[in-house]
Amino acid sequence: MKRRLNLLLIIPFGVMAVYIIYSVLKVSVLEGGYWKALANSQQLQSTVVSASRGTIYDATGSVLAQSATVYNVYCDPVMLKEHMDKKDKNRAELEELLKTEKNESKLNEYRAKLEKNQPGSKILDELVTFLSQKLATDTAQVRSALTDEKSRYKIIKRNVDKSVADAVEKKLTELSVDGVRCEPTTNRVYPQNSLAANVIGHTSFEGDGIYGIESYYNEYLSGVDGRIVTAKDGDGNEIPYRYKQEYSAQNGYSINLNIDSNIQYILEKALKDGVAQHKPKYRATGIIMDPKTAKVLAMATEYSYDPNDPGKVTDKASAQKLAGLDENSEEYKKQQLDAWSTQWKNKAVSEIYFPGSVFKTFTGSAALEENAITLEDVFSCNTQIKVADTSFHCWSFVDHGSQNLQKAMINSCNPAFVQIGLTLGAEKFYKYLEAFGFTDLTGIDLPGESMSITIAKDKIGPVELASSSFGQTNKVTAIQMITAFSSVINGGDLLTPQVVNTVTDENGNIVKKNEPVKKRQVISQKTSQEMRNILEKVVTEAKSSNCYIQGYRIGGKSGTSQKIDENAAGNTYVASYCAFAPVDDPQVVVLILVDEPTGDQYYGSQVAAPISVKVMTELLPYMEIFPQYTEEERKTLQVTVPNVQTYKLESAKKTLENLGLKVKVVGSGSSVVKQYPTGAAIDNGGTVVLCTDDTKLEMVTVPSIAGLTRQQAKELLESYGLNLTAQGAGASETGAIARGDQQATAGKSVPVGTAISVTFASSTVSSQ
Repeated sequence: MKRRLNLLLIIPFGVMAVYIIYSVLKVSVLEGGYWKALANSQQLQSTVVSASRGTIYDATGSVLAQSATVYNVYCDPVMLKEHMDKKDKNRAELEELLKTEKNESKLNEYRAKLEKNQPGSKILDELVTFLSQKLATDTAQVRSALTDEKSRYKIIKRNVDKSVADAVEKKLTELSVDGVRCEPTTNRVYPQNSLAANVIGHTSFEGDGIYGIESYYNEYLSGVDGRIVTAKDGDGNEIPYRYKQEYSAQNGYSINLNIDSNIQYILEKALKDGVAQHKPKYRATGIIMDPKTAKVLAMATEYSYDPNDPGKVTDKASAQKLAGLDENSEEYKKQQLDAWSTQWKNKAVSEIYFPGSVFKTFTGSAALEENAITLEDVFSCNTQIKVADTSFHCWSFVDHGSQNLQKAMINSCNPAFVQIGLTLGAEKFYKYLEAFGFTDLTGIDLPGESMSITIAKDKIGPVELASSSFGQTNKVTAIQMITAFSSVINGGDLLTPQVVNTVTDENGNIVKKNEPVKKRQVISQKTSQEMRNILEKVVTEAKSSNCYIQGYRIGGKSGTSQKIDENAAGNTYVASYCAFAPVDDPQVVVLILVDEPTGDQYYGSQVAAPISVKVMTELLPYMEIFPQYTEEERKTLQVTVPNVQTYKLESAKKTLENLGLKVKVVGSGSSVVKQYPTGAAIDNGGTVVLCTDDTKLEMVTVPSIAGLTRQQAKELLESYGLNLTAQGAGASETGAIARGDQQATAGKSVPVGTAISVTFASSTVSSQ
């Protein structure tokens, strides 16, 4: 009986002991990691220390993007409601005390407290009004956020500066409420606003790069967040310092671009003027590059956007469409996304186009390199050529006759280049299509580079080869075009284009440096030199149709391609121009592309070439490439009138006359008080009017000089006592006429001596 009793006691206790041992083993060993993590989550408090995003600098050290501390104004509607209810409860208690209290002193005390303790509804109204005004936010939107008790965290306004955050905190203290707070965060700031926006890109609300350099180099820019881990007591309070462990944040690296803000501004200004004049349907883009290193000095798309406010639709037509739609409709959202996608896209790398006649540069280079043709070989025009069952027409209705490669390039003759392409042959043509990089990505350090669309090697028949030879079959990107063009003029080397120069840490130490990357040599130095000489002749033989600037040796080629995949009739065009300088030692190459210009002008020589002239006119002196004039150029050279105001009269006269200018003096003083003109470039022999006292100057009415040649315009203006400032590539070309863009409009009254600026262009189109 005793043994059975002992057995009955031992078995349960044994089972219990085994269970306890198993449970301890399970908790401490098998599930130890889980329970340790759970304990840490209850005993440890972890706070993230955000890393500061790196700065983006241009080539001169100017800041293009940087992070700054800003504040998000947010609310906890539940907490705010609790505070309002507490105030209403206190008011109710005070009101009850006022009903029963007899002591006058106490009554006054309660009345003062009641007056100070406003009803919750009144405080809410005051808070809504204050926040909507201070944060420039819709009143209904603010009230909705403050009263939405389904959420404990509602953002009212993002990225306000410290002064606004301080004002909000002060108001909350004044109202004695809680539930609205300002949390510090970082905001990406772009000091130059829209300058180079499509290259730099922008960041998301979370601070990650989503376009441009911000995206491509996000890993370098973003850094690594730090962390502060502290222990908590049973009440959730932080335990003193010895329990604290800090992991410092590693701030992001800085990016130093090859892009120069000054060059970028020159490009963007010229593009903006060109777009305003020709109103292209699908924007315009331009690239400026060092052909020897493939460093991108500037890259722009017009129109663009401001990365400080990327959500603002900048295209007027798109904004107008959106204004007429319901913001909550699916159509509105679709239109808005389309508008954003367009304005954020970098056209230079993300869109493809038929290159047109600029491509003749590569056909000619390949044919020379392969000895398929010589510089002396001649090719006919006849305004058209038939290949198999397809006829290809020249852009000109006038037969160019027999012409060698140089003359064919000057004339941009399609039939001639069809013959050159057919002579080269399909196999060798495709060899150079690949060699010049048209079948691959360039590898530029920007996101979103599009792949070209080129005809397959086994699909190139005579007709396809013919159309490819003058740039009407394969579609390429602008960055592919300028990179390949650079290899034609730099001695034959195909390089990888690069936007970023170096990546540096907080102390300025170089973490990464982009050295020039040579992919291969496509053509020989000899062929490259021959092509440079030919492209210079293109500019000098037809000045007004190209990028001619007095005193500079510039080479270039225009292009006018038909968008035959979109319009079979060929009535839509892409106008482009590629120019480089100096011819003997190329230091800069510029590509301008205007996608579907509207209006009467659509040739590259009419639309893109003038933009190139504007760019080169400012760019070359900035790069310290100065003009060297030929004797022929000196005959039409203009003189920039110096400012001689405050000079003694005799000294002023001597200064101007030594420059070949005539002087007319008005007044009887001994020093110059005013002069007309000043700073303007006028023809040698022009007259400068010097005023020596307050004698009223003669006013003259400006005549119209539109349609006149330069000589005619000069003579007419001189008869009125005015000077001529001749602009444009056609200013030094015989037969060029003044456009109707004179700075001082006809009929305007101006002081005698004033310089009238006007652009001259050829009355006939001599090139595409």
